Amino acid sequence: MTYVECAGGQDRATTTSETRPYIPPSKTRNCYVKDQFDRDDCGTSSDSACHGNKLVGTETSSMESGAESCKPDDQGGYCKVGNDYYVARSDKFIQLSSADLLERYKSSSSSGNEVDTKRALRDQERKFTNRIRELQIKGQDPLPKKNSEKKDDKELHSSVSGMLSKIGMWFLVILFFISLSP
Repeated sequence: MTYVECAGGQDRATTTSETRPYIPPSKTRNCYVKDQFDRDDCGTSSDSACHGNKLVGTETSSMESGAESCKPDDQGGYCKVGNDYYVARSDKFIQLSSADLLERYKSSSSSGNEVDTKRALRDQERKFTNRIRELQIKGQDPLPKKNSEKKDDKELHSSVSGMLSKIGMWFLVILFFISLSP
C-alpha cells in the first residue's frame, strides 16, 4: 500500500473519504477554495491547495504558491505565502491580518485535540485487544489467570486462626498467673 500525502502532510487514507472525494481534510480545508479539492490529486503536482484568486484589500490577484504552502492546524489550516497568511473563503483566498491571526489562536480550544486524542486512544486499545487475542489463539496468553481464589482464602483463614490461638494461649497464661497470686 502506498502512503500518499495531501497538502499539509495529511495522510490521504485516514483524513479523506473515498466516498466523498471532494471534501478536503479538516485540518487543511482552508487551503482549498470551494469545489477545488480532489482526493485523487493528493501527492501530485495537480494538487490544488493554495491555488486560486487572492483578495488583498480590494485588489484581486492570482495565487499559485502550491501544496507546500499549506499549513495544517485545528482551525482548518492556512496558506503561508512569504510573510503573509491566507485562508480560503468561498472562491477566493483572503489575507489574515495580525489581529485575525491573534484571534484565531487565542480562541482556539482543545475540543479538536480531544477528539483526536479519543480516536487515538480507541485505536490503540483496539490494537492491544487484537494483539492479546492473537496471542491467546497461539496459546501464549499474555494475561495470566489466577489458579484458584480458594488458595488465598485458605491462607487468610490459617493466619486468622493462628492469631486467635495465640491470643487464647496468652489469655490462659494471664489467668494462670492471676490464680497463683493470693
